[in-house]
Amino acid sequence: MVIDYEDDKNSMIALAEQENIHFYDDFYDEMDSRIKMENSMNMIFFGPVSSFMRIDAESLLHILTFTKKHLIPISRTILIWDLITDGKTAAFLYSREYLALGPLLNFVPEEDLYYVNFGDKSVLSFFANHNLGLHSRKYGVLAASYRRYYGDMWYEDSDYINELGYLICGFPAHIISKITPAVFKKIDVEIFKKLSLCSVNQTKTLYNLATHKNAYGKPYKWSSHEITKLDILFICVPKESISSIRLEAIPAISKHIMEMIHQDKLEYFTKQQILRMNPEARRMYIIRVQLRTSLDTSQIAKQDANAIKKSVLLALIYVFTLILK
Repeated sequence: MVIDYEDDKNSMIALAEQENIHFYDDFYDEMDSRIKMENSMNMIFFGPVSSFMRIDAESLLHILTFTKKHLIPISRTILIWDLITDGKTAAFLYSREYLALGPLLNFVPEEDLYYVNFGDKSVLSFFANHNLGLHSRKYGVLAASYRRYYGDMWYEDSDYINELGYLICGFPAHIISKITPAVFKKIDVEIFKKLSLCSVNQTKTLYNLATHKNAYGKPYKWSSHEITKLDILFICVPKESISSIRLEAIPAISKHIMEMIHQDKLEYFTKQQILRMNPEARRMYIIRVQLRTSLDTSQIAKQDANAIKKSVLLALIYVFTLILK
């Protein structure tokens, strides 16, 4: 009787262990087709590795393309990378793989990312025209990879620079400073619209190139054409030089620039310049001139709605008083 009991107990233990082994596989097979899409994504990225490994690379790319990626664990990201590259480097990938991965490239090993195939123009165009939210260090790695294909003298040819797009922010400031004024004047306007990822040092370096006497000269010489073309570089204009900017050039200052310019520089716009601003830029100026304690407009969202209305009203009174003086 005791022997039979022990056999039954051992049998139950064995069955229990066997059930635990196959529990998740059974759950995947039976439940995944019946749950909502957002929950199925959670099952894929937070479920057991053994089941995740059953997904082929093509299916992974399709899933990643239509999935929010910010909650995917780093460990699972590394596994995704290994499955997509099949143990090889990034040299074998094309733009569709990078599009699917997006910001997950922040967690890809740098030694793999160094081998991105910039010899393929579609890959170069992808990184140049897509802001993937990568860390500055990753752009530095991509810039190093770019030099493998195009050499270290890229700054001597405006055609190479115009192809860089967001990648220009991966090069250190002392290298960017080697661009000559003659080459700088040939840079397309699209490059200046993609400097948001650059550091303060990189942006100031480009501004110094723009104000060279053989390029566009000092800000007081700029017309609306120069302000439109240089775009974000306008925020580097010294506060002492703002009042000297031509009135006919003022309407070219965009709302985007007025959002980014340093708070302390706002008071240096003259009454005539304020009147010549385009409506959107002037509206942003009015809001920011009252919010003197904020460094950027992102802090506005944190305030109470009534407080914002009151601030805008006070700003209007302030500006109208300034204009009527």
